[in-house]
Amino acid sequence: MHIAKPLPAAAASLIWRQAPALVVFSFLVNLLLLVSAIYMLQVYDRVLSSGSLDTLVWLTAAALAAMVVYGLLEHVRRLMLGRIGYWLETELSGPVIRRTMQARLAGTKTDASLRDVGDLRAFMAGEPILAFLDAPWAPVFIGLLWFLHPALGVLATAGAAVLFLAALTNDLLTRKRQQRSAAILRASQTSVAHYVENAETISALGMTGAVIGRWQERQREAGAEQQRLAETTAAIGNVSRALRLALQTMILGLGAYYVLQGQLTSGGMVAGSIILGRALAPVERSIAAWRGLVAAAAARRNLDRLFGPAEIARDPFPLPRPQGWLAVQSLHYTAPQSQHPVLKSITFALEPGQVCAVVGPSGAGKSTLCRLIVGAWKPAYGHIRLDGAEVSTWHSEDLGQYIGYLPQQVVLFPGSVAQNIARLRSADSADVIAAARLAGVHEMILRLPDGYETDIGVHGDRISTGQRQRLGLARALFGDPSLIVLDEPNANLDSEGDQALLQTLLALKQKGRTIVIVTHQQRMLQVCDMTLVLMEGQVTGFGKRDDALAALASSTRKPRDGAARTADDPLAARPKLVKAE
Repeated sequence: MHIAKPLPAAAASLIWRQAPALVVFSFLVNLLLLVSAIYMLQVYDRVLSSGSLDTLVWLTAAALAAMVVYGLLEHVRRLMLGRIGYWLETELSGPVIRRTMQARLAGTKTDASLRDVGDLRAFMAGEPILAFLDAPWAPVFIGLLWFLHPALGVLATAGAAVLFLAALTNDLLTRKRQQRSAAILRASQTSVAHYVENAETISALGMTGAVIGRWQERQREAGAEQQRLAETTAAIGNVSRALRLALQTMILGLGAYYVLQGQLTSGGMVAGSIILGRALAPVERSIAAWRGLVAAAAARRNLDRLFGPAEIARDPFPLPRPQGWLAVQSLHYTAPQSQHPVLKSITFALEPGQVCAVVGPSGAGKSTLCRLIVGAWKPAYGHIRLDGAEVSTWHSEDLGQYIGYLPQQVVLFPGSVAQNIARLRSADSADVIAAARLAGVHEMILRLPDGYETDIGVHGDRISTGQRQRLGLARALFGDPSLIVLDEPNANLDSEGDQALLQTLLALKQKGRTIVIVTHQQRMLQVCDMTLVLMEGQVTGFGKRDDALAALASSTRKPRDGAARTADDPLAARPKLVKAE
């Protein structure tokens, strides 16, 4: 089902289309709840006075049939709500994950998460929505009490007003506190996942006790607030329940008084007590359901902010496979919530089959440039074009199949080695093996416990850092992409991995692929045709490899006190470079 943006509002409008059916079912369900009251009224006023056994039998049969119908209708109503909740979760979960990922890439903060979708489903498919669907019928039951006797109606109206005030008091006392404590608990759960993910660092630095203590302190504060809120709601709910029982007793006593006065029948007295219980039950249940309503309302606000204003859903026009012509023009990038530009006036162009090394000191903006080239981040202004098409406006699902990207920090995902290389898509095993062979990791994979079927697991404990980097390279090469961006691809490689990487780059050059590689090591420059030198976010040199490095050498300040250049500095080894063929 295609839903126009913003998705939460569109989903709500589709759910509202089911409202007439739910209202009808709720009307019939609440109407059938009167059967027991009518049955008692007829038994007391007709059967007992007439002594007719046949009347009793037929009344009982009719009442039981009505209860069967009630059970079926209640089942249908709950089934509808359960399926609406399931549909809502199914429709929202994927887009919410996509939008939160986009917000993360854009550097914007969002409070929305899949927990909000779960809160909406819990509200729609649980008891809270039923309480609010039944609450509008309470006036109908109270009206019947007025019909039996005005005094009974007055008592019921007063009792309903008191219960409503109790629900309102509960909201005033708990709404804002509930929202604050829920936000704290959500942040606490997020921090736990972060701590577990970085368990090695925490353990090695002896931070386990401090981390757990810090988490427990925040958890105790939020938990104590949640407990106080639960106790407040429970206290108001218990008072309301006791009040409802007291009102039922009072209406029996009041009914008995009017029976003695001859203004009400004994059947009316018993029926009045039953009807009062039906009238006040939804109001009482709404107090317990209020917490779910508050959570659902907060979830809806978070999702509305996540999806933003309405947009017209457009399917991107499919573009042909690019050949690899890369053009970067007047590129500027400023980090979110920052005034200082990371990249300024970056301009260069590459042709298919060229390998361009991006060099420069740490903090020069090399990794940022890589993220911009592959479309993960969007520039403040300027252009990045692949075969003339703007990368930032290209649909990510289409662009991704033509781009290979190896970030500095390689993350493998739960699944097998083959699934990670195939980018978690359904792929032919021959394509997976072809990417592994091109990356030079086929033999390494075969040495793993289960080969290509080796389960990496959530944290990749079975895979070393160097192996992760080589598998990440195979993943980048899967599908034979036209543009390949490698951010320090040999940072964790041994000599065998370095040699395999060099062979991979040579093979990609022969295939006419465009390659951008960030490196600090001179041996990687041997296969490069072009060099882009970045200093403080600006291009200080671009051109043929040796020409650009010569420009960098002339603009770089000589080391003070005769200090030697480090081995990682491309300039230190420049005289030893092999000229590009």
